[in-house]
Parts: sequence; structure tokens; C-alpha cells
Amino acid sequence: EEQLDQSSKELIANVHKAFKETLDNLPICQDSGNSWLSSMNQFKNYANRCVKFATRIPGFMNFHNVNDQIQLIKSSIHSIIILCLQHLNNSSIWNYFNVIDQKMNEEFQQIFPFIEHIRSDGEKIQSYIYSLKLDEKEFSLLLSLLIISTSNVHLNDFLLIDSTQTELTCALCDYMDNKRGSKSRDFYTLMLLLPSLRKLNAIIQDHIRNEVPKNVEFPAFFSRVYLNQQDTNYQQNFDGTIENQQTEF
Repeated sequence: EEQLDQSSKELIANVHKAFKETLDNLPICQDSGNSWLSSMNQFKNYANRCVKFATRIPGFMNFHNVNDQIQLIKSSIHSIIILCLQHLNNSSIWNYFNVIDQKMNEEFQQIFPFIEHIRSDGEKIQSYIYSLKLDEKEFSLLLSLLIISTSNVHLNDFLLIDSTQTELTCALCDYMDNKRGSKSRDFYTLMLLLPSLRKLNAIIQDHIRNEVPKNVEFPAFFSRVYLNQQDTNYQQNFDGTIENQQTEF
């Protein structure tokens, strides 16, 4: 790391610190006595952690369009959580809601069958990441890239987002070259995994939209983040969360 230029060192340090203070230790899902409420609380925890991490990625708050910021988070939130759970538990065992109670886990599977439907894909990706033995700085940069990387040229701030993505990519590449040697192919393996992670995120979003009960009133944050529904009041609340990372849903 000593061989990196100062700007890269600062970028890496800032992303790593953001990870340590937001996503490093995801909470265990707490039993509220109602499996539906318990799942909503955990979804809320995940959304809060991801927003707080994203707003601390250098350059993220420079994007002028809040809808772009929200879209970047929504298109990566599930993959972020899957990777963080693998990092937290240091294994590829599939446990999307971070549940320790087997009965609660079974109840969640009844509400959200996607947990089992995508188990194989989730465990496969977690296994790939586990095999790379990423250190925390490499892992933090991967998470930031997962949020920032996009091929959606229709985003209002696409050029600025693309520039930020380039900076993060170069920082990760230089760091991994210095640590693992220029002949290591691990960086390219990570880059090839990014599209798969974003695809898995989209699959989970679709499953959730199709599986949620039809006769239940959803919390505003859930409708907006996980169901992709437009809600003016919630939009204002989410905008405030983006602008002030200390605010929670």
C-alpha cells in the first residue's frame, strides 16, 4: 500500500472506514413475536446500513440527482447484504436474514420462498468471494464498486457516476496489484463477478415483488426500496436520508 499515490491511499482509507462503521457487523434478526414484523425490521436494518455506507463513498454525494443515488442503492442492496453476511460469518452458508433461530428461519421461508429458490446462486457467489480471501480494504472497495458500477446510461448523472466508478476501479486494481502481485488474476475475477451480483440483485427484487402478501399494508420504506413503488411522501423521506446519513427510516 505504501507504493500507492496519496489520493488512492485516502480513497481506500475513507471507503474502509465507511465499511467498518456501517456494514461490518450486520445485526442478527430479532424475533418480535411476529415473523412478518421481524422480516420488515431486518429489511429496514439492511436499508439503513446500505444507505449510510453509500453516502460515505467518496463522490457519491456529488451526484446531483437523488433519484440516481436511490437507483444505485436499490440495484445493489441485496448483493451488498449477501456479501456482507459472507464476510461476517466467514462462510458460504446461506442465511439471508441472518437468523439464528431455526423456527423463525422456516417461517421466513414460508413468507419469502425466494430464500430457497436462490440458495444455490447465493452460495455459489459467496463461495467465490470466500475463496479470494479478500482483506477488509479489498472487500470495502468491492462493495463500493457494486453500488457505483452501472451500465444504465439513462441515469442523469451517468458521466459523473462513470468517473467515480473509474476512480474506485483503479484504486482497487492498484491495491490488489501491490498486495498480490501484478500476475494475480484476482482483480479480474472480481470484475467479472460484478454483473452476476447485479443480476442476482434484480432476481431477488423480482421474487420479493411476486411473493409479498397481497392483503398486507407495507411500511413506506419497504414499498419504495424493495417493491420499486413510487410514493411522494416516502420520496421526500428517502431524499432526507440521502442528504443526512444519520437519519434512519
